Amino acid sequence: MPKLYVVATPIGNLDDLTPRMRAALEAADLIAAEDTRVTMKLLNRFEMKKPMVSCHRHNEENRAPQLVARMLEENLTVALTCDAGTPGISDPGHLLVRAAWEAGIPVEPVSGPSAVVTCLSASGFDAREFAFYGFLPREKKALHEKLRSIRKSGVPVFVLYESPHRVVELVRAIAEEWADAQVCVCSDLTKKFERIYRGVASAVADEISANPNADKGEYCMAVDLSQMPPEEETPPPAISAELYLLSRMLDEVDFDEAVEQAREKYPRNELYRAKLKIEKMFFEE
Repeated sequence: MPKLYVVATPIGNLDDLTPRMRAALEAADLIAAEDTRVTMKLLNRFEMKKPMVSCHRHNEENRAPQLVARMLEENLTVALTCDAGTPGISDPGHLLVRAAWEAGIPVEPVSGPSAVVTCLSASGFDAREFAFYGFLPREKKALHEKLRSIRKSGVPVFVLYESPHRVVELVRAIAEEWADAQVCVCSDLTKKFERIYRGVASAVADEISANPNADKGEYCMAVDLSQMPPEEETPPPAISAELYLLSRMLDEVDFDEAVEQAREKYPRNELYRAKLKIEKMFFEE
């Protein structure tokens, strides 16, 4: 009977490969790898030889049904791997797992290292309740909107991934939103040059900036909001969105800028209607 192993792999230190992970890889007839070159290094390290096919973010939608059909036809056992950590957790793999379930193929998870859990364990934050958001938006406005929505969700601790070239920008954005927020920023977890920064976000951003090698490796960070004072609810505006926009225009504020200023004060639908009405009154020919 065909079978799908979902095999976690080391996040940096290849010696973290467990006997059970190795047994699953050895039992597989075929390995579906996020990047066959990365998985080949792992196989070579432990003197394993297995046929492989790629299964990554750009081909998984088509590759998943093809693999499942082949598993059923040839009675194959397949091991699904990603470059580091667990498939499907901010990595490709969930489409193949879903397709296997839908085809009646048994799925067996083979647990292992996780950057999220490793970062949390080193943070000292109370992680009885936390959320994982992966990579946040790159554009500054969207980034801050996402951070505010996380705060409004009430989650006390959350975990993020970030590239080395944007990590300082992200930590500074966190400091702009919450001056007293505690962060634990981990680089190259389990590797030779592992580095962990912990403290107030603004200080951590300065510390990372001062490291000449900070632009290398991958980053995982935990943010602790559990000690932050509760946000005060913003009282409803005293005037309508339409009157607010008109008053800003009378103050010689550019109309588009006035609309931007109003976004945090009024519901989106109300502001949209007010914007259309004023555009019709003053700007349509």
